[in-house]
Amino acid sequence: MILNFILWYPSSMSKDLIDIAKKMPKMPDYVKKWQILQTGDGKKGMKQYNIIHIEKNHGDDAIVDISKIMKPFIDNEHIEAKLEVLVSARDAMKIMG
Repeated sequence: MILNFILWYPSSMSKDLIDIAKKMPKMPDYVKKWQILQTGDGKKGMKQYNIIHIEKNHGDDAIVDISKIMKPFIDNEHIEAKLEVLVSARDAMKIMG
């Protein structure tokens, strides 16, 4: 399973987010890879993509645990967050028939 945890935040909060990130707990063992990508998002400031690769059969646990890990970001009134479950193009084709 691949999750995409998206954060939007004002550019002026970059240092605050680094401080929050330094306090993040250790990732669960079933997290195979966590990649962070970022871009400017016009008037919203910055947009950050957290692409998280999860071992098979750990999807339910991952959604709960990663939401807990990301809670300090979610609780900030200046940050907008969204969690998406991603599928490969190959799996998307299976879904579409």
